[in-house]
Amino acid sequence: MASIYIVGQWGPEVAERCYGPFVTGTTAQSQEVDVKIFLMMDAVWLMKKGIAEKVKAPGFPPLPELIDMFLEEGGKIELCSNSTEFRGLKESELRDERISIAGAATMIDDSLNYDRTMFF
Repeated sequence: MASIYIVGQWGPEVAERCYGPFVTGTTAQSQEVDVKIFLMMDAVWLMKKGIAEKVKAPGFPPLPELIDMFLEEGGKIELCSNSTEFRGLKESELRDERISIAGAATMIDDSLNYDRTMFF
């Protein structure tokens, strides 16, 4: 099975860019591709309870629906530990228990072990 590692960096302040990892991720899943999304910098805010609900971009489905669909289809979401710590974001504040926090070493390992890496 093909695999894609997606790194997202954009937070709620740029709504359209927030959708890239999740539109790409769910589309890849529909083509039977294994996908993991790693969010860093301001993108980690998207996984705080209630934040994705505030992000709106014309022409896109609701962001919470894309996130939930991605997770329900077996997608994995990891958040950069340094980015969450820098922003004071705690694991207990995350929108779903399937979302985890990981460090730079995990990101490097995954980027080397997935077939392709994409940055948004």
